[in-house]
This record gives sequence, structure tokens and C-alpha cells, in this order.
Amino acid sequence: MNTKLRLRIGATLHFIIAVGHLACLFFLEEAFKAYDILEEINDLCFGQTWLMYVVTVAVAFAVAVAGLYGLSASGDIRRLPLQRMAITTILVVYSVWSFITIVSLFWTFSYLEMFSLFNPVILVWCYLPGMSAKQS
Repeated sequence: MNTKLRLRIGATLHFIIAVGHLACLFFLEEAFKAYDILEEINDLCFGQTWLMYVVTVAVAFAVAVAGLYGLSASGDIRRLPLQRMAITTILVVYSVWSFITIVSLFWTFSYLEMFSLFNPVILVWCYLPGMSAKQS
């Protein structure tokens, strides 16, 4: 598959994920319960409900920025600063996430976790060509 197309698919997935995070703001606790992470998020946010919303918006912003770096690596927008480092970071984060999810499936298998595994694996596949994208 074409390198630019893979990067564009990855960027599009990031934008969809970012919008999904923002949509979850309307039922945030239920979304965290569905993923069985409500307790961890509460601990992370020191029991402050408002902070869960701030963290979710921050994650949505970070995911959207990752999408912009995909478009930058594909040449669809002008080159963003630290592009190679950003693409490398995206690849490392999603590779580690994939590995952790695969390992966790051995202990607590759920279809939601198995389905969630597809996101990071597909994003690694999409962004891998970004490592060799022409650097100007």
C-alpha cells in the first residue's frame, strides 16, 4: 500500500479517536466503567471529577496532534517541527500499548480489550512509513 495513503489513514484514525474522546465527555464515567478503568482514573485524578474531564480533553488534543504529524509526514501539510522525533514517539507509544494489551489478554480476556488492540496495531502499521518520510 502507498506510504502516503497509510499515513493519511493513520491521521484520519487519530482524528476519529480525538472526536470520540470528546464525545465521551457527555458520558465519561460510563465510558471509564466500560473499559474497567474508572477506579484507576479516579486515583490518577485524586478523586476530582472535573480533572477527569481535563485529562480526557488533553488526551483528545494529543491524539489530534499525532494526526497532524501523520499529515505532515505524508506531505499533505507543511512539515511540523521535530517530525522524526514525534513519529518515533507515536510508534513507541503504540507499540508498547499493543504489547501490554496482548499480554493483558492472557490474564483478563475481554472482547472490548481484544477490539481495542486493533487501534494501536493499525496505527503502528500506518505510521511506520513516516520514519522514512522525506525530511527537508
